[in-house]
Amino acid sequence: MIGGLVDQIAQENLRLVRIKEDFVSAACPFHKGGQESHPSFWINRETGKWGCFGCPVHGSGLKWLLKELGLKSLKIEALLEDAERDSVKNEEVFKARARLRARKSFKGEHTLPDALLGVFDWLPNELVEQGFEPQILKEHDVGYDKRNDRITFPIRDLFGNLIGISGRATRPFEQPKYLVYNGRHVVHGKEVPGELGEWYPDYSNEGVRDHLWRLDKCHQRVNRSHTEQLIIVEGYKACLWMVQQGWTNTVALMGARLSPAQERIVRSLGPETFVLLDNNYAGKSGAEKICQTLAVGSFPVYRCHYPSQYDEDTQPDDLDEQELNAVLSNATRVGGRHGYGVRSRWMGRKSRPRPQSR
Repeated sequence: MIGGLVDQIAQENLRLVRIKEDFVSAACPFHKGGQESHPSFWINRETGKWGCFGCPVHGSGLKWLLKELGLKSLKIEALLEDAERDSVKNEEVFKARARLRARKSFKGEHTLPDALLGVFDWLPNELVEQGFEPQILKEHDVGYDKRNDRITFPIRDLFGNLIGISGRATRPFEQPKYLVYNGRHVVHGKEVPGELGEWYPDYSNEGVRDHLWRLDKCHQRVNRSHTEQLIIVEGYKACLWMVQQGWTNTVALMGARLSPAQERIVRSLGPETFVLLDNNYAGKSGAEKICQTLAVGSFPVYRCHYPSQYDEDTQPDDLDEQELNAVLSNATRVGGRHGYGVRSRWMGRKSRPRPQSR
């Protein structure tokens, strides 16, 4: 019901309205006099949250939006209150059904059912506000864990089986920043339920980090072609950002370290490999060790360097398409089929066509 109200408010009060499954986009009414030609304003049709990619305005509900637009409709506000009550009620029913499906379909200690993702099936608005496209997030089943206030990233093995859930903290300075969910934890010598303990107390996350995140989506393409290039980054966000910019053969280590199991996976594929970790000390040190490890192989390996003007907090998801292409183009060969050198063969090739004018 709230989706219908969002559509009504947008169509009656905004320009360039486009209604999608989860979002309504429109020209922002708060900057450029409401006359922008490319819609940057969005409203979540499920939660009523809204914001703009082009200016800092945002809000947590439709009442706030009505107030900011200078609108006052007792009828809409009454309908909104009914919709919000229904939304809470429907959420509880949805979660209960998702939990029931998840419990029934549990198949093993290290494999989780896809039905579990229904528990976290909420669009992470924080990532949307940072510029990530909702469609990219949906394609990768990125969600939000309301109970633990974490953005969730499903971890799959090479064959696409769900083997783990990683949660990223949304609150500043919360530790650990990334947490691979478990069925149980040992605290002071006693076992306590883990993040997945409500559904799978016997589930173990052991060995989950030995996989390469997102490899299930590109390993066949890389393995069957001698022209495809593999890009290795540290984390989920950097990986998603690279995919959104067009480099769909990107995988994440889930850290700044290449485990022996991950090394075996890369060697089995044997592609032209680019290592692009973060620009901090851990990223630089990790990239150096990874390149040294992979350099003895028969495939070309390149280490990517950030220009000197970038500070040590720079990550791939801080750069636009042009800047990323420059970093990849200036990569240094550290080993492989033709030995060592200083010149990269990166030609800006991507795994999907991009618009010619941007």
